[in-house]
Amino acid sequence: MNIKNNLKILLLCLVASCSSTNQNVALISPEKILADVTYLASDEMQGRHFLSAEAKHAAKHIATRWKDADWKPLASRSSMYIPIGIPNAAPNVVAQWTGNQDSYIILIAHYDHLKPKRTGEDRIFNGADDNASGTAALIAIAEAFQQLQPKLKSNVVLIASSGEEAGLLGAEHFVLEEIIPIDKIKAVINLDMISRGEPNTIFLEGSPDAPRISVAIHNANKKVGLQIIRDKHPDWMYRGDQLPFWRSGIPSVFLSVEDHEDYHKTSDHADKIMPDLAAKTAELALWTVIDLAKQQVPKP
Repeated sequence: MNIKNNLKILLLCLVASCSSTNQNVALISPEKILADVTYLASDEMQGRHFLSAEAKHAAKHIATRWKDADWKPLASRSSMYIPIGIPNAAPNVVAQWTGNQDSYIILIAHYDHLKPKRTGEDRIFNGADDNASGTAALIAIAEAFQQLQPKLKSNVVLIASSGEEAGLLGAEHFVLEEIIPIDKIKAVINLDMISRGEPNTIFLEGSPDAPRISVAIHNANKKVGLQIIRDKHPDWMYRGDQLPFWRSGIPSVFLSVEDHEDYHKTSDHADKIMPDLAAKTAELALWTVIDLAKQQVPKP
């Protein structure tokens, strides 16, 4: 075999190798997740209680990043900030990637946490896992959309919700006010606490009631490779921002880790999270919503 043929084969092998590698390159990096969690869960953010100035700063951070990633407010709104009906409360932050049909796939994560303790050496509930991790995932997913530029049938909507820790207030208001008509919402995925626990393991609740979402998650996981533990804690469906949507008849699921020793404690710090787990869970959600949004919407 001559040198020219050898070079041709080598070039073809390199192209094939690069193509195969590019298909498997993660779009969401642990480093990006960690950077946003570190900011949101810093002492300067004072726990992001939904009635605090710091929560409003967090809302601005989220909206700015989404705007920079080419996401837009809902078509019916001029701003990504949607009030939750409580004076002085930080708003829900809501953005849309537009499809070509009048239907919606929602990805939600709450960004608020708890107000500081009055006394003690460590007074601040930093809320790194709960839920700066889910919030950082929404930011990373928005930026991945900018890179992918997917053409979709359904609109994809990101909601960074406020007031979850005070009783799902932001999510409840969104549903009760029908910010998006209920019959137009085809699926809801909630990301809440996605960065602690067993390596490479995430829990999925609600899949029996949401078979289309469940199948999309299964297909997405072929790219991601997480261990998904399904429907071990059905009671979780009653304690997260998916609940108001689920009660309204919208197929909804909840991705989370199990409660850990720092849950709702001042020790929930950014240096304890597992950024790789959060990044892989975010990528799982990314491919799931793209799959769902590309599907033809079933007729009523």
